[in-house]
Amino acid sequence: MNSEADIIIIGAGIWGLSTAYHLAREQTGRSIVVVERNAAVADETTRQAAGQIGQLRRDPLMASAVGYTLELLTGFKEATGHDPRLMLTGSLHLAQCDERMASFEEQLAHARALGIEAEIAEGVLIEQLAPAISLSEITGALYVPGDGYVDARACAHAYCNAARDLGVEIVLNTEVTDLRTCNDSVTGIETDRGPVVTGNVIATAGPWAGRLAAMAGLTLPMQPIRLQQARTTPDPGIPAHHPVVRIPDQSCYLRPEEGGYLFGIFDDDPMAIDPREMPASFATGDIKPAEDIIAGARQRLAPVFPVLEQLNIAQFRQGMITCTPDAGYVIGPAPSVEGLWFATGCGGMGIAGSGSVGRWLADSVLKGACRDDISPFLPSRFKDLDPDSLREACRRICSNYYALNSVTYSLS
Repeated sequence: MNSEADIIIIGAGIWGLSTAYHLAREQTGRSIVVVERNAAVADETTRQAAGQIGQLRRDPLMASAVGYTLELLTGFKEATGHDPRLMLTGSLHLAQCDERMASFEEQLAHARALGIEAEIAEGVLIEQLAPAISLSEITGALYVPGDGYVDARACAHAYCNAARDLGVEIVLNTEVTDLRTCNDSVTGIETDRGPVVTGNVIATAGPWAGRLAAMAGLTLPMQPIRLQQARTTPDPGIPAHHPVVRIPDQSCYLRPEEGGYLFGIFDDDPMAIDPREMPASFATGDIKPAEDIIAGARQRLAPVFPVLEQLNIAQFRQGMITCTPDAGYVIGPAPSVEGLWFATGCGGMGIAGSGSVGRWLADSVLKGACRDDISPFLPSRFKDLDPDSLREACRRICSNYYALNSVTYSLS
């Protein structure tokens, strides 16, 4: 590792790697280094992500952010030679009550205003898309054909390899132990392999961003929350074109993976996790499977997908999503340290917004401003919220992710 760099990115998850790619794509001639504590990139929360990319968002900024990511990934292999493994199978939102179906009807107008193709799906179309669905258990459905999903780890590796091709250095097995500042400006980082001088640090460490902020005497308005998912053994009847399926009335989602079904749930009583209170070695793999939560999710899903009762669990998957009190990202400059930027608070939309997050950070660092107004995401917001209130507000956002009045999912 060199002893100095123009720009250092801390964290080689999908946001850090997208940022590296977008910075390098500007062909600025600057030296860009990504520092990662693990032995591989995308080895923490990114590899646990469901990778769903859904365009329908209440906030036009977020809808635009997802749209850019989809556009970027659709042409990524052709442009860079690296395949993000994007599957454009669409998404199917299932309603199990009249209120939910009414909200879907209202979302159609919102979708049209945003230029997103969507339609109410009838029984024949639903059977063609996802034949395992029991139609008697649903009131109706909303279909968004332009949605899709990625293998999150493969997508991150595509960003990584494209960035490397453009000259970005990826340094693995290197822990950042401190941020160096002078006169309220970044001057470098300390690592377990020695110091690196730089005037620009971008922290894209997800749930670990709080640790890095503390090094600069800052607190970020976010809270990591435990996420539980599972993948079943293969189902021979699953079609290759099977879409992402969201069942908001059960707080669950499902999509194909390795011939089976990957499914997850937004827990009614989510567990907050604070890496600042954990040993320095704490990693995603230290989170234990909550088999009772997965059993509850399968029980909720089984009436709609009876096939789940016939399939064993092939893999339990644990991770974290990082929530904020308003369900918005945390992206932007540190409020009191020149040359320091943060990006965290994925809120379950980390993969879907990865392209835009990388572009926003690159614009901010290189040009001093973004083409989009990301001021609602500034790290300085909620500065007066005490830690307990912050944690509980974030837990509510997570547990109500699919609620009819949700600020994340509901568009009505």
